[in-house]
Amino acid sequence: MLMRRLVTVLGVVAALVAPASVAQATDPTTPAARRLDPDAAFLRTVHQGNLAQIALGRIAARKGGTPEIRRLGARFAADSARLDAAVRNAAGSMRVTLATEPNTTVQQSVRTYRAAGQADFDQLFLSSQATLHAKAVRLIRAELADGDEPTVRRIAQGALPMVKRHRAALAVAARR
Repeated sequence: MLMRRLVTVLGVVAALVAPASVAQATDPTTPAARRLDPDAAFLRTVHQGNLAQIALGRIAARKGGTPEIRRLGARFAADSARLDAAVRNAAGSMRVTLATEPNTTVQQSVRTYRAAGQADFDQLFLSSQATLHAKAVRLIRAELADGDEPTVRRIAQGALPMVKRHRAALAVAARR
């Protein structure tokens, strides 16, 4: 049962950090059509990732089996909320439209976390968060390599150390 949930969550996490859909980015009727570039895709993807981290972190803060998992969940949610404020501000100034609600992938992740049994929750959290944070590092590095909007690059530069700290904390927690 744990393996089945873990595979489901890992699939959901992988889809979560995929770039924004081409259809959305290329629709000529949206303001995003002017922003068909890595910067707009980065903002959209990071926004969905932040929505996920906020929701999943809050669940972990309540449901974690150990104080360490509860603290990590609360920290990830708070850090993602701060990052998302910067993402929303940059998107607004660049006229990049962000979704107002979590996408179906994020919603599925939330359902999976909520459905996880207490005994399995901490391992589910550690594995899925490790995967999500590894993908986040790759996404940030891609933005730093390909993005050209200074505001978005600053967001990526600021997010990278935070994500690395999260990964280090996850590694420590996994060893216990």
